[in-house]
Amino acid sequence: MQAQVGAWIDTTTGVAKAGELAVTLIALTDFAAVWWLALTLRTVDRPTPAWLRRAPLVCAAVTAVAACVLFALAAEEHRYGERAEGVWVAYAVVWIGYGLVTAVGAAAVFWRYGLRMHSPALRASMLLLAVGTSAEVPYLVIRAVRWFDPEVSPALALAGFWCSFARFVLVAVGCSLAAIDPLRKASLFWYRRQRIYRLWRLLRQATPELLVVTPRSRLSDLLTFRNSWELLHQRVIDIRDSIIFLRDGWASPELLSEAVRHADASSTSERDRLLATACWIEAARRDALAGAPRRHEEVDQGLLPEVHARESTMPREITYLVRLHRSLASRHVSEFATRVRPRPQDALG
Repeated sequence: MQAQVGAWIDTTTGVAKAGELAVTLIALTDFAAVWWLALTLRTVDRPTPAWLRRAPLVCAAVTAVAACVLFALAAEEHRYGERAEGVWVAYAVVWIGYGLVTAVGAAAVFWRYGLRMHSPALRASMLLLAVGTSAEVPYLVIRAVRWFDPEVSPALALAGFWCSFARFVLVAVGCSLAAIDPLRKASLFWYRRQRIYRLWRLLRQATPELLVVTPRSRLSDLLTFRNSWELLHQRVIDIRDSIIFLRDGWASPELLSEAVRHADASSTSERDRLLATACWIEAARRDALAGAPRRHEEVDQGLLPEVHARESTMPREITYLVRLHRSLASRHVSEFATRVRPRPQDALG
């Protein structure tokens, strides 16, 4: 608390050191809140006894009452002095004990879950909270030593200051990281959705039968940030549905065989399954755009786009679809499709 604010509280209440007592009540609320946060996190993973869930509130309330009573009983010159004397010895014991209980209780949970988090941002958040609450322990030990032996080395007092500083800063930063993680994820999913927009539009133009709702305009799509994961997932599903629709309607065993031979004969670095997949997709897409009759032939499913991740929205999956779009736009695929299927405008005359 700033000195001016503390002085104002003392003057307003007419009680010496009332500002220091206010700092104590704010600090113990902070300690209880961090411990409560840790226990709430633990409750998600395992049942937590009711007494333990209520422990932060009960301990904070008991400590607050004890602090106020001892503050009232202590002589004015003993309140928040360099050395704990008289009634203030009891205050020092209560405060150090309360701080250690909350710090150890919170740190144990944060260390446990910080090392297990899969999300990098949440892992960093939990570990910052773990380090911050752990730093509170040496601070409290140093504070206890100074209360009973004020003539300790200045270096020890400085170490206590830095431990206290680290605790409050790291806990604040850790909570902030956890709060912004949903925003980070939403932005990431939005970016991935934009990366596969051109592939999605290319395939949807050839398969309008699959459209359930009117597609958003490009500007509207760029400005849509809500439900980012759901929209990205739906876009990946739309792409795969369109490819399956093209395969069932216009692919044939002969077309797939030609695509494999063309990919094998290619001298590019993409001489692989991806290039063969892109070849038959482009040929079938041109047939669909030209309005060619559907074949409905039984074809091998081996040249469907690969699945690279457990979830459709993961980076490897999106990267594969981006590579597929690049292959569709490549000269080798265009040459193959032109040879086996004319472009829609060529087919129309």
